[in-house]
Amino acid sequence: MQITIFGASGKTGRLVVQQALRRGYQFVAYVRDATKLSFTDANLKVVQGQLDELDKIKQAVTGSQAVLSALGPTGKKESDQQISSGMANIVNALDALEIKRFIVLSTTSSQDPHDIDSMKFKLRRGMIRIGRPSAYEAIVKYTALVRQSKSDWTLLRIASLLTNASLTKNVQVGYLGRDKFKAKLSRANLAWFMLEQIDSTEFICQAPAISD
Repeated sequence: MQITIFGASGKTGRLVVQQALRRGYQFVAYVRDATKLSFTDANLKVVQGQLDELDKIKQAVTGSQAVLSALGPTGKKESDQQISSGMANIVNALDALEIKRFIVLSTTSSQDPHDIDSMKFKLRRGMIRIGRPSAYEAIVKYTALVRQSKSDWTLLRIASLLTNASLTKNVQVGYLGRDKFKAKLSRANLAWFMLEQIDSTEFICQAPAISD
């Protein structure tokens, strides 16, 4: 099976690639700077390009049975705007090529109808909206684009502080106000669970929150 990932050179993205290669997948990594991937593999193909280059994005996803996005906002306005517009290009490419499985990282700044809202969650969103406005706007915007796509999407909403802790394969998955979440989430566990969704139908067209 061939898989394409966007955001492969980030801290979580690199773990996704490494774990996927250990599973034997053929993997295509779309990156802005190929030098940031510090490893090579016979099953890894690297496509260097920007998020506004639709033709290169189509090239990267052609032949893939699933597409993953580990893209995330940085809090820098220009970079965050590029992620939002880039997600639109990725969605357009998937719809045009009729690639169905699409797994995307998001955060709980993006609300879901299954959440039970509360003052605690409203205050948290308000703090992020004020403290990191471009990041908040990017998450809300690109999450909406994914929901509107024709794909069998899954949005994994990070509910906790990301850490570099070891892989345990123990995660909490559910919805705000309905399920309990821990304060931290290992990037290794996040990468593992992201790859688990490739063949799973449990969360198709759903946006669960996740923590350790």
